[in-house]
Amino acid sequence: MRIMTVLAVLATTTLTGCGGFINKGPTNQEIEDTTGLTVAEASPIVEHNLALVWPQQVTIKRGPLPYSGVGCRTNDSMMSEGPPWHLRITKEQMNPSQEFIDRAMANLEAMTARGFALEPSRRPDAVPADRYYRDPRGYTISSSLDTDVGPTKEVRFSMTATSPCAAE
Repeated sequence: MRIMTVLAVLATTTLTGCGGFINKGPTNQEIEDTTGLTVAEASPIVEHNLALVWPQQVTIKRGPLPYSGVGCRTNDSMMSEGPPWHLRITKEQMNPSQEFIDRAMANLEAMTARGFALEPSRRPDAVPADRYYRDPRGYTISSSLDTDVGPTKEVRFSMTATSPCAAE
């Protein structure tokens, strides 16, 4: 009987522990009531931030919501859902020249003059081109360099601009 009690307690603890992640995150109404940030306001800021760091001219084709595909809430299946939304835009360059990467890194570092701060990597094996910057409002800009991509072992350089949660 004691084993059954222990198993019941463990099962309950496990379920309760997992329940801590289910349906987490702000609702659309909570974002409206706190920051008041909307998708319409956040979209041009995210686009502008990416345009400032990408070494070439950026043309953004907006799709229907959620064009970022990242909700601010986690549902029962541990998937993101919205509204509200984290707006996110990513640009990629396959096999970029070192000059391209250097310009991108310089542009990214220049964002510190606009209030962005570099967040140190928590990975001991981080690639120098893998950087993550955040501003006080919660907007982020990051860069990533992936090597050995696909069967031809290409190099992929990407930059991403993201907003804090924004209500529809």
